[in-house]
Amino acid sequence: MKPEAELATLEEAERAHILKTLEETNWVVGGANGAAKRLGLNRTTLIARMKKLGIEKVKD
Repeated sequence: MKPEAELATLEEAERAHILKTLEETNWVVGGANGAAKRLGLNRTTLIARMKKLGIEKVKD
């Protein structure tokens, strides 16, 4: 078992999972191959969670 300091909060785990999925989909949120579909969420729900968690794509 990990030391307590290394355990992620649910919010941190959710943020990391969403970020990983967004990276895997090249930041495509909606559509058949988008992150929302992979996460089992509606596109609008994913967008709301991204806002809540402070996730936004950094422009190159």
